[in-house]
Amino acid sequence: MQNNIQAVLALMKHIYKTIMYAELNTKSDFCQVCGYDGEIQIVEDEHGKLIWRCPNCGNTDQDKMNVARRTCGYIGTQFWNQGRTQEIKESSASVNTASLL
Repeated sequence: MQNNIQAVLALMKHIYKTIMYAELNTKSDFCQVCGYDGEIQIVEDEHGKLIWRCPNCGNTDQDKMNVARRTCGYIGTQFWNQGRTQEIKESSASVNTASLL
């Protein structure tokens, strides 16, 4: 939603008018190797294991990246086991802003 400020504003107005409480969580990961600031990707390695990879430089060293995701109601900044990583990979957030206007 970082490229659609109108959608963010529409969502915030909808929240204010209808439920008064909600959260907007953005994915602002950081690669310490290249300075990438955005969403670090979850991909499969050659053995089928899910790993985190910088889409800019290809860094996969978890000690050289900062990743934060909401899991089980909390924002975590540690890396997760394979099951939780799969769950994070499969989750997505989408909002039909047309219904908010």
